[in-house]
Amino acid sequence: MLKIINTGDPSVKPPLVMLVYGEGGVGKSTFASTAPKPLMADCENGSKYFGLRGIKLDVAHVEKWSDMREYTEALKKDGYETAVIDPIGELMEKLMRHMVALGDSKLVQKDGSPSQAGWGWLRKTMRDYVKVLRDSGMHVLLVAHVDDKPDEDRVLLRPLITTKVSKDIVNMVDVVGYMTVVQTGDGESKRVIFVDPSSDKFTAKDRTGQLGKIIEPDFSKIIKAVHGTESYAWSKKPVEPAGSNIPLGTPKGNQTPPEPKVSVDPNQALETARTKVAAAV
Repeated sequence: MLKIINTGDPSVKPPLVMLVYGEGGVGKSTFASTAPKPLMADCENGSKYFGLRGIKLDVAHVEKWSDMREYTEALKKDGYETAVIDPIGELMEKLMRHMVALGDSKLVQKDGSPSQAGWGWLRKTMRDYVKVLRDSGMHVLLVAHVDDKPDEDRVLLRPLITTKVSKDIVNMVDVVGYMTVVQTGDGESKRVIFVDPSSDKFTAKDRTGQLGKIIEPDFSKIIKAVHGTESYAWSKKPVEPAGSNIPLGTPKGNQTPPEPKVSVDPNQALETARTKVAAAV
């Protein structure tokens, strides 16, 4: 049955679908733990030290592609609100191994590598699964490592996912963010997410139009900002009611001042972050 909604109805609050990527250890899993009632599909056993690090969330250990059927069923029956895939690049690797195990000569060459038809099958299968999550009515958070792609005299940063499905997923989701660590004006290190596509050095996107160039890595807050139920220093400011004595940008129901904005140039911050990573290695 055809469903018709009024986009001007303030009660309509669609689920948010986001892709976040960044260097290992930058805090992507911690970010995932801030989602509303999340169930993480841990695809590389990265959650084994979560307890020691104070990260609390339910985790499904995914060892093979077929485990995703049980993961999807658990999402539906156990009252979760957010599906988290961490990292989606490793899930694609598991799908590739699953395809090879099928033994279909049309999909896999004699040396075990995917044929042209096999690459197409992988791309379609992953894309179709992400669509299932996207259309489930839950929030979706896809986590990815970063891929460095040389381009003339620069390096482009993008989500690391085998096959061209990376571009497909960027088109399918609402928000794409590059997560990194920057230095604030007072010299403090701070984790941030770039979601504005103005930089030509990394992939970013904000289809909602409710976020600034640089946002706080808190998924629940991002959802509230997108829905307009709360506002922050890094989100689009709603029009305050006439006569309101609450400062513009203060979360509704909370009269504390908004948190300070991180004033930093995206390109400069990116260079600083890459320099720090190189120094650490």
